[in-house]
Amino acid sequence: MPAIVRGLAELDGIEDLALTTNGARLAARARELKDAGLKRITVSCDSLDPDIFRRMSGNRGDVDQVLEGIEAAIAVGFGPVKLNVVVQRGVNDHTVLDLLERFRGTGVIVRFIEYMDVGTRNGWRADQVVSSKVLLEKIAERWPVAPVTRNYRGEVAQRYAFADGGGEIGFISSVSEPFCGDCHRARLSADGTLYTCLFAARGTELKGTLRAGASDADLVGLLQHVWRGRRDRYSEQRGEALTERDRVEMYRMGG
Repeated sequence: MPAIVRGLAELDGIEDLALTTNGARLAARARELKDAGLKRITVSCDSLDPDIFRRMSGNRGDVDQVLEGIEAAIAVGFGPVKLNVVVQRGVNDHTVLDLLERFRGTGVIVRFIEYMDVGTRNGWRADQVVSSKVLLEKIAERWPVAPVTRNYRGEVAQRYAFADGGGEIGFISSVSEPFCGDCHRARLSADGTLYTCLFAARGTELKGTLRAGASDADLVGLLQHVWRGRRDRYSEQRGEALTERDRVEMYRMGG
C-alpha cells in the first residue's frame, strides 16, 4: 500500500489523496503511509462495543486494534482523521452517544452513514435505517450543535459543529435525503472498471482500452462520454422495481 500511495502522490495534478480503511493494520502502517504522501485517513468503526463491532464487521476484527490505528494516525500528523459509522436500528444505534463521547475533543470527525442497500448481500430492510434527522435530534439533546457550511457543492456529508467547541460531526443521508442530482463521484475498481454510482449494476471497462494503446485524449473523451450519459438515480428511486436488480458488490468498487 505505501508503494501504491507513493506512485499516486508523484503524479502531476493530484490535489488530494485519501484512504478509507478498516484500521486493522493502521497502527503499524500509519507512518509509512504519511511518508509516502497520503494526506487524509478515514477509518470505518461502527461501535466501540467489542461484540457489536465484530458483528458489524462480518464476525472478525478487533476494535482495540482500530482504536490504536486511529491514535497512530493522529500521532503521525494525519488530521483531521475521519471516522465512518454506519448506524443500524437495533444493532448499534444505542451505542452512538458513547462513541461520540470517546472522540469529542480529539479532533476526530465522526460521520454517521445511513444503513444502505449497497450490493445484494447485506439483507437490507428499510426499517433498519436510522435517519440522520432522528440521529441528529438524539445527539442534540445531549450536546447542542450548529450546522457548518459545506466545503464544496456536492459534498456528501451534512456537517455540524458542537456548540461547546468539542469538534465536528457529519451525516451522510443517501436513504432519507438522496443527493443524486449533486453527485460528482466516479469509482475505478481494481480490475479497471469505471462505475458512476455506488449502486451500479454495471460499469465501463477501461483496462482493455488502456492496454490497446489509447492516448490520454482518447481516455478523456471516453470518460466525458460516460459521465455525460449517466442516468444514475438509484437512491431517489429506491423502492421501485429496480431495487430488485443485481448490483455490484461494494468490495469490488470501494466506498
